Amino acid sequence: MNDMLKRGFFLGLGAAAYSREKVQNYLDDLVYKGKITPREAQEWKEELIQRGREKENRWSEKRKDKTEQSFKDMGLATESDIVRLEEKLHDIEQKLAERPKNNGWDHPAE
Repeated sequence: MNDMLKRGFFLGLGAAAYSREKVQNYLDDLVYKGKITPREAQEWKEELIQRGREKENRWSEKRKDKTEQSFKDMGLATESDIVRLEEKLHDIEQKLAERPKNNGWDHPAE
């Protein structure tokens, strides 16, 4: 019975976006009615919070990927493009700094 109750609970939460307070109230009500133990309620709450974080991370990654693709489609530089160019510029600056000063370019005109 607990497994069926748990599945129904997750199905209900998956269908609607509940806030933490609503989840806690629902779990408290289940504990009060004796359908689950306080320990089960805490485990379910932690599992729901973790699932919510995972889903939020997946949505964030999808949104980021879509935004980057939009930038590429418009011909705009992405953050990774800028970082790559900054690294190249830094390498060039280091190579120039390591070159001897008297390289034939700075001879005074006679």
